[in-house]
Amino acid sequence: MKHSEELQTLLLLGTDQTPLGDDLLQHLQNAGAALADSPEKSAGLAMVYLRQWRRAGFSLEQWKGELPAMGIATKAEAECTVASARCLQEILEGKYSDALGEWVHLLLQAEQVLPREALPALFQRSLGDPELWETIRTAIGSRGQWLLLQNPLWQPLYEIPIQTDWGTSTGPARLALLQSIRKRDAALGLNQLQSSWETEDPAQKAALLAELNHGLSIQDEAFLENCLQDRRKETRQMAAELLASIPNSGLTQRYLSYLRDCIELKDNKIVLNLPAEIPDAWRKDGVEISGKAPYSFTQRSAWLFQLLRRLPPKYWQKEWGLEPLQTISLFAQQDREESWVQALTDASLLHHDLVWQEALAGWWLNQPGASSWQTSTGRHLLQVLPAVSLQQLLPPFLQKQAYLLEEDHVATYLLCANPHPWTEELSLALIQPFKRYLAGADNPFWNIWHYTRLLKALAYHCPPGLFAALNGGWNVDSPLWQRWQAEVERMLAVLQFRVKMQQTFQQAYTT
Repeated sequence: MKHSEELQTLLLLGTDQTPLGDDLLQHLQNAGAALADSPEKSAGLAMVYLRQWRRAGFSLEQWKGELPAMGIATKAEAECTVASARCLQEILEGKYSDALGEWVHLLLQAEQVLPREALPALFQRSLGDPELWETIRTAIGSRGQWLLLQNPLWQPLYEIPIQTDWGTSTGPARLALLQSIRKRDAALGLNQLQSSWETEDPAQKAALLAELNHGLSIQDEAFLENCLQDRRKETRQMAAELLASIPNSGLTQRYLSYLRDCIELKDNKIVLNLPAEIPDAWRKDGVEISGKAPYSFTQRSAWLFQLLRRLPPKYWQKEWGLEPLQTISLFAQQDREESWVQALTDASLLHHDLVWQEALAGWWLNQPGASSWQTSTGRHLLQVLPAVSLQQLLPPFLQKQAYLLEEDHVATYLLCANPHPWTEELSLALIQPFKRYLAGADNPFWNIWHYTRLLKALAYHCPPGLFAALNGGWNVDSPLWQRWQAEVERMLAVLQFRVKMQQTFQQAYTT
């Protein structure tokens, strides 16, 4: 850079005003730049040379110090094979980017670690891609852990060093310390938080309470009950969420009592008896109000919504003796906007109730006009459903469908957004109707370009052993084939890559 600026100045002022310096001449001779007889021509040739050199790259400085000792990299770890590394390179280049999770899974299954030459680029990319870091962090090995500490720019990727002094920790370090303590000793974490609660930053109190979710138990109840009366709404709401998550907590029992007073089941229908004014007990227990009296039915429904979304949904089975699907249908009939179904969705996620999550997904699949799945929590529920739930719900549903899936159907979203692998039965249940569609020219369903996404999901989620079955049976003479040929071939190419990728790891087992 220094010599380039010197040349620019020389060319502007002329060599008669600013002659070529000895240092610059020596640099050009060492670099092998061609020099002419006249200073003017030499300066011009040097500038051309330096510009080409800068476009091509730059020379790395020779390391003159001692490399840090690899103290933590004492364990011998097997890196992946050259063939597997080539597959990784194709993934990172973007051709098969969605296969990275599966590649890392195969790597860990083979008890191998990422190739060392790929680590710097992966670390650099992870700085702007948290999902990538979550995918690879367990596969970097001890060498990767050592390397990560050598570059200060990669500091955000490793955890903030835990401070041992609670009294001096602040901000994010305080949160990290509380999380660490709660994971090791929940009672100690509670005691530390209680000791400084009055002096904590009010804006951070809700985040601190959230860390009590680690090791949450009945021992935290008394402290959280006090937090229900905090001045800040965010703190009160977090305290209520945590208290509702404690099995058989006092708050949960009080919520159930309130709901018994305002919800009845008569003649297989829900009857609401909402209070005209919000009771003081409800407000003290974390039910927030909005607006002023007199309260409309919508405002009063919002109070009920808060109670419903925190109560464990299994209580309705005990209260009414009905199966989850029946209870969901009753609440849906009561409210056409499905806000009660939304409340049950929130409750099933808050209490990690898989039975109710499956029931809600099943209800959405069989209700063509259902909309509550399109909320943020509804979509999250569909994304976190386990693989076994997909297999129980989707194949029977797809097999009884007379037509192809519509773009805005819950099944389309579930297939594209859920990350779990598919079974052979599920994969075939999706692709066979599509093959039949392409085989017939007179089909009314022309607007099915969302099947581009479904074919991509099939390519990355179906068992690789299905390649032969998916590769055959296409009616290439159909008028519709030409329109979809590129998409089908792209799906098959991804599947073929996954077959190759798995074979590279299987070879490692046999050698």
